[in-house]
Amino acid sequence: MPNNKWDDDDIENLLRDFPAIKDERPKEEVYKRLKIAHEPPKKSRPWIPYLVAALAFITFGVLLASMLGQYGDEGAFETGSSGGTEESADTSSTAMENNAESEGESAEMEASDAADSGQDSESFNSMESSAVPDASSIYADELDDQTLFTIGLTENALVIPVSFIISNDRLLEDFGTTEVDAIELYNRYAAGIDEEALGFDDYHPYSGTVKGTSDGIEHVLPEDHDYDMASAAMSVYFNSLSVSFENAAEISVVDENGEPKVFDPAGPVEPFQPGTRNIAYYSYTVANGDTYLVPGFNMPYENAAEALNAMKSSSSDLFQSLIPSGVDYSVAETDQGVAVEFSDTIDFNSYSPEEALRMIEGMVLTADSFGKELVFSNTAASSWERFDFTEPLPVPAGINTKIYE
Repeated sequence: MPNNKWDDDDIENLLRDFPAIKDERPKEEVYKRLKIAHEPPKKSRPWIPYLVAALAFITFGVLLASMLGQYGDEGAFETGSSGGTEESADTSSTAMENNAESEGESAEMEASDAADSGQDSESFNSMESSAVPDASSIYADELDDQTLFTIGLTENALVIPVSFIISNDRLLEDFGTTEVDAIELYNRYAAGIDEEALGFDDYHPYSGTVKGTSDGIEHVLPEDHDYDMASAAMSVYFNSLSVSFENAAEISVVDENGEPKVFDPAGPVEPFQPGTRNIAYYSYTVANGDTYLVPGFNMPYENAAEALNAMKSSSSDLFQSLIPSGVDYSVAETDQGVAVEFSDTIDFNSYSPEEALRMIEGMVLTADSFGKELVFSNTAASSWERFDFTEPLPVPAGINTKIYE
């Protein structure tokens, strides 16, 4: 390779030696040539005149047939004595019958389409009902051919009971029977819940194995669990067990050898009774905006009257009070139940249905956590929705309900 050393002066001198390139053509000529070069060639369409003529002929034929048919029908109605006229009348009558049949079929098709549309709408509404309105509850008399699967979901270190409605037909398909206990429901359906899509943490199913014993429920934990990483983690774990297996006689937490599981730094876990006892209920909104009834775990009260009065304000920055602003009441507690008397006559129709429903059910659930029935007095009407205020109010079979998909 030659070792030519070029400097800037050499390069500039070389460039100066290149001949100058000039275009002597006028600008108009250059522009005209460019325009012609970029114009797409026009396609020849020799068939267009024939198509126009054919369309015109067809249109004229249709108009002529329509005019003749109209004239024939008018003649049939105007003269009914001659044979030709009778024939025309028969033809017209037949045409009318055919039209009527055609219209009937069209009406049937429209009705069928409307029915299909209704079914689609019903299906859509059914899908929408899989996210049942906030704070909705279900009662025992509404559980025809359905079963409740209640589980403690968690978000922000809180445990929120959610009751999934499962049809008995599905239970028959999955178990062959509708007599299914909480353990079987949990082991079969907990893994199928998309908790994050509902606004909760991805928490279930539990690590290890949940099984039944003669004493209640036993949770066998492996060595590598994280339920004792902190006091908040332990609180969530025990509260979620209490909600998910509320009706169990007791819950035991053991290791793989059947010995009581040791939680650092709490020590061995003793068997405990589940349930939501001696607490008040509040409102809580998860990350996706849905609002739920929430038991105030880890904040027990001495009696139902104290808990009901505490509901007038929020006990935590995470909760919202279920009692609307301006509503006040007094509470009288007996061995049999709790009586709430509103200071001013309360008209539940003056609130949104969701707001009124949350207040009533939250107070009922709070009294029920002490094993007490609840009655209202000083209401504008003797009843509202399903509630008869002349009697103790019913306790929901499940709260925060959703349809299990």
